[in-house]
Amino acid sequence: MATIVVLVGASVLLGVSALLGWAQLSFREPLRGIVVMRVDGSEVLPVLGPLAVLAVASVAAVLATGGWARWLLGALLLVAAVPPIVAVLRVADGRWLTGAAIAAVELPARSVPVGPTAVLFAGPGLAAGGALLVAAAGVALLVRGHRMPRLGRRYQVPAGRPSEQLPPDGRFWERLDAGEDPTEPGDPR
Repeated sequence: MATIVVLVGASVLLGVSALLGWAQLSFREPLRGIVVMRVDGSEVLPVLGPLAVLAVASVAAVLATGGWARWLLGALLLVAAVPPIVAVLRVADGRWLTGAAIAAVELPARSVPVGPTAVLFAGPGLAAGGALLVAAAGVALLVRGHRMPRLGRRYQVPAGRPSEQLPPDGRFWERLDAGEDPTEPGDPR
């Protein structure tokens, strides 16, 4: 199923983008001089890690659900993809990224930024790709989710077994220990 592959790919892209650097800043600190700091995606945009986990969890949810529950999952994925998409669009504005990076980094008192913020585009690019894949999976579930296959009946819990399938003599465990199927009518041997 293509939606499953898309969700797994989105999870990988979002997880890697959370680990990669998004910005590199230089600060003049009073005791150490000029210090260069790299700010990871998880520091700039903390939603990346949870969104990657949501994408992986959605794989199981897509397989196990159907109907309105799958439609609701699609809506959730579509809404959850919006913050990283907006953040990546804002990366082009260097002031936003500088502000987010400075807010994410704990600096000693009286530290002063030196020079412009260097944007490392690999992290934001992977985040955009992952978020777009999550949004695409959400749209697919909204539009075609009701027609997608789900787990078959054999994976569902039976409502109840007829009493004639259980051994009439009450030796359920003894028959299991002997290698027999006590739910089968008659003697399998």
